[in-house]
Amino acid sequence: MKTRRREILVGATVAVAFGANLSAPAIAQGIKELKLVTAWPANLPGGGTSSERLAQSITAMSDGRLKVTVYPAGSLVKAFEVFDAVASGVAEMYHSADYYFEAKSPVLNFFCAIPYGLTADELVSWIDFGGGQALWDEADAQFNIKPLISQNTGAQMGGWFNKPINNPEDYKGCAIGCRGSATSFCAAWAPRW
Repeated sequence: MKTRRREILVGATVAVAFGANLSAPAIAQGIKELKLVTAWPANLPGGGTSSERLAQSITAMSDGRLKVTVYPAGSLVKAFEVFDAVASGVAEMYHSADYYFEAKSPVLNFFCAIPYGLTADELVSWIDFGGGQALWDEADAQFNIKPLISQNTGAQMGGWFNKPINNPEDYKGCAIGCRGSATSFCAAWAPRW
């Protein structure tokens, strides 16, 4: 009967884990502990709960070999410091909206929702099947980051105004704020283990 490589490796990992001293460090047991910093407060519906679910999924899919701990905004780094935390190696992953980091590279806006931009389905299709992921990889490679899309809040609205907007001149004097995104889950380009 043929034995597959994965079965041998999983068996070896289990044997090592059970044969090891329980007080050994996690890394000696084959467990990689990863920090996931977020731009969201703990339990924030959407971003906060999604990052927790993502961490649980990674841990479960790796059979516990990757233990992901979520650090909500302000607990390890501030909300808008998550990009730099991963780029510098303070954390291995972040969960945020990449347009928060447009000062690093203006192109990052295009991997989130922008006013009058792509719909949620169009954005995901472009990233997954239209070459968007390769462009995103190229943009983030200079920061030692590998970006991945993890959720999508839908199309960006053009704005909310206290007067009707019927032509371009109607925008004069309006304050415009933009939010709504395809949320990024980004990991260090070269894992540090």
